[in-house]
Amino acid sequence: MTTQAKVLLTGIAVFLIAIAAFMLIGTNSGKAPGSAQPEQASSDPQAPVARTGLADSSDKVRLNLAEGGKALIGETGEIVLTLDIEPGWHVNANPASMEFLIPTVAKSSAGGQSLDIPTEYPRGRVSDIVLGDTALEVYDDGASIRLLPDEKQTAALKEAGKLDMTVRVQACSDEGVCLAPADLPVALNLDDIKPQ
Repeated sequence: MTTQAKVLLTGIAVFLIAIAAFMLIGTNSGKAPGSAQPEQASSDPQAPVARTGLADSSDKVRLNLAEGGKALIGETGEIVLTLDIEPGWHVNANPASMEFLIPTVAKSSAGGQSLDIPTEYPRGRVSDIVLGDTALEVYDDGASIRLLPDEKQTAALKEAGKLDMTVRVQACSDEGVCLAPADLPVALNLDDIKPQ
């Protein structure tokens, strides 16, 4: 694919995102325009809070800690983040199917310091959406991302007492209309976790 074609496709994608955002603001019945979900560390749904600006992916996707935040059992363990995606929507897989698409990416930090915790992404579902000759791979509702800290990282996390995580997603409808990407935050309070 030539550079000119990539630029054209990127421009079209940005234009479609803007149109979708304006359309969603007008058709978002029952919700305040631009509402977002607050930071949450359980699978219990929480009420939206008012947000100003255009619609973004946080309007369609929420992030939950598996098992209500019970993670890091024993000396090492995995932390499971589950995507709660509204029906009719999906997010791009990691790696993204095309260079210009925004993949789902998890990042973590403790005590203000970025941590490079090994992360295991699920295999994407091959969707019916095709760009050029490429069928896009996506994640649907319930997709789980696993963070796999080693013993040294687990000890550092327990010392810090809290792990902050952010997952960057770009939500797209099953018809191929994408919203602006969003960073979904969630925190794991390690002081509340008792090893078994």
